[in-house]
Order: sequence, then C-alpha cells, then structure tokens
Amino acid sequence: MSFRSTITLAQIEVFPIRATGGVSPKMALGTMPTRPALLVRVTDDQGCFGWGEVWANFPPRANIHKAHIIEDVVAAHLTGLSFTDPREVQEALRAKLSVFFLHIGQARVFEHILAGLDTALWDLALRASGESFAAFMGLPSASSRSYATSINASDLETLIPRHSGLGQTHFKLKIGFAEHGNAEIVERAARLCPLGARIMVDSNQSWSLDEAKASLHAIEPFDPYFAEECLRADAPASEWEDLARSTDIALAGGENIYGIADFLTMTRAGMRVLQPDVAKWGGVSGALDLAAQVPEDVMIWPHFMGSAVGQIAALSISAAVGRNSACEVDVNENALRTELCGDVIRIESGCVALPEAPGLVVPPSPDALDRFAEPPA
Repeated sequence: MSFRSTITLAQIEVFPIRATGGVSPKMALGTMPTRPALLVRVTDDQGCFGWGEVWANFPPRANIHKAHIIEDVVAAHLTGLSFTDPREVQEALRAKLSVFFLHIGQARVFEHILAGLDTALWDLALRASGESFAAFMGLPSASSRSYATSINASDLETLIPRHSGLGQTHFKLKIGFAEHGNAEIVERAARLCPLGARIMVDSNQSWSLDEAKASLHAIEPFDPYFAEECLRADAPASEWEDLARSTDIALAGGENIYGIADFLTMTRAGMRVLQPDVAKWGGVSGALDLAAQVPEDVMIWPHFMGSAVGQIAALSISAAVGRNSACEVDVNENALRTELCGDVIRIESGCVALPEAPGLVVPPSPDALDRFAEPPA
C-alpha cells in the first residue's frame, strides 16, 4: 500500500461555498443558519486533479478567510512541488510555514488547511494511479459502517425510526444545553431505539469536571455507547483520568485534538473512542497513521460534519480501520451533503458504499459549484 509515481503540482484552487435553508443541528456551540464549506482542488502538470475539504463550519465566514490564506500564503509553496506520498507535502509545508502560522496566531487554521490538502492529494494520487481507495488499500469491502448523528430533540420521534429503517444502529444526540437537557432526551431516544441499538451523546466541550460527572451519572441507566467531548479538549489529563474512573460510559473525543502524540496521551488518560476529523487535522494520512498506533482496546470512529467531499473521505477512513469502526453522518438536511456531488451518501443496511472509480472522492458537479458558490465580496 504505497504510491509509486512522482506527481508534480501545477495549480491549487479554492472554492468557498454555502448552502442556505436546510436544518441546523442544535448544539452547545449554537446553530448554523447556513452551511458553509471550503473545497480545494489540486491539479498536477499532467492535468489530473484531486478534491479535498478544509474544515469551515464556524465562524460563518471561516470558509472565505481560509480560502484567502490558501491563495495568499500556501499556494505559492505548492506550485512546482513534487511528491510520491501525500505525507511528503504536509512535511514540506510544515517545514516552510509552521513558524509563519505560529507568528500570526493561526496554527490550528494551518492544521485545517493541511488536512484538506492531504485529502485532495490522496484523491489526486489515487486518480493518477487509476485506483479507488478501496482497491489501493486492499479492503475486503468497499463500504463503510455509518451512524446517525446530531439528532435534534424535536426530531427524535421522526428520525430515529427513519434511520433505524436504513439499518443504522447507533444514534448520537447533542446534549449539555438547556433546550436538549441531558437525561430527558437520552431517555426519550432510548425508548425509540430498536433492540440492540445504542445511543451516544455529545456535549461539545461544554461541561466542567463536576458537571460531566453528574451528567454521565444521570444517563448511565440508558447505557450510552460513548460520551463525546465531556470536557474541553485542553482540560488537564488528570481531569480526564478522574472522569474516566467515575463512569462506566466510554469517553470519546478527537475533533479538537491535534497530533498523534496528543491522541495517545488521551488514551492514557482514559479515552476509549478516538474521533479524528479528516478536515481538521492530518487528513487521510494522519487518520491512517493514528489508526496504526492506537492501543488494541481503543476504537476509531471518525468525526465529520460538512459536505459530501469530506464525508466520503471520512467514511473511507472508517472502512480502512475495519469492522470496529463507524463514521457519523449528519441526519439534518444539508444540500452540500446531498446535492453537491450527487447521490453519493446513500445509506443501505447501515453502510455507505465508497466510490468505485479511481480517486478518493466523487468530484462536485460544476453546476452545483456554481449554485453554491459564495457571492463576490
């Protein structure tokens, strides 16, 4: 499982896009009145291309800000750069630009950009080699398990039965704020689950240690599969250890953890479900490298909320990890997931098929790119 051909980059383009309408997940961070996203396309000197997605859900114009940074700072360092493995590009950009992003106080933004570029480079390298991700990785099945996520309290009675009918058996709820409550929404959801299905919860870093202990204790009778981001990602390891000792619920997190060393530190502190986000840190390379180093009793369930481009990349990570992994798919209406690349996120028997054509993702349609393009400033 290694790339053999050398690729020389000729161009990088950015596509800040936005979908209006739809339904926003309700969470401790607030709501999303629109769905922004930032896509990147890299093209080599032979005209072959690859697509990726840079995390840009918050704040509302993060996609525009990061697009400008890529155009103004990063692009010049990519043009003419040759690589065989996408990891080489991350290493080169870190060597050239990490001090710059440290200086301007946007080191995490740099990570988001590197992650989206890595996905695009994987897509390009696979397309240039004429292989799909599943074929390149030698996967026994070209599909990924999925689970339903971000179910709003007002939609439980509709969406849990609907997604159960699609074969999904795990359902994640946003809790930790007044409208959703904690034990109340979990109890309602548990009653709706078919036999054998499980609930998970996500509080988006909104609890103190004492609040997390009390909240998890209140929902333990409903046997959640895991509890996500019960504490801030930068909370002391001692607090995570204390929380892990206080509950039987598996602790999860990862969308706000950066670097394999920090992920492994969290496993030593008691985290049992790691959730790298392919658009926020590491891209495809980082997630695969992390999966190769985690302890056997730790699971990887990729995090993702964005467009179909990043969603397929995240599902691909889960497929590569294997049968103990599943990838979240937002249940709420979002045209960037359902219309940008066509009907590619189709859930059948709880799984989503990966693309069979060469490449990692399905390219967005030109018409959809035009329709969702950010208007000129």
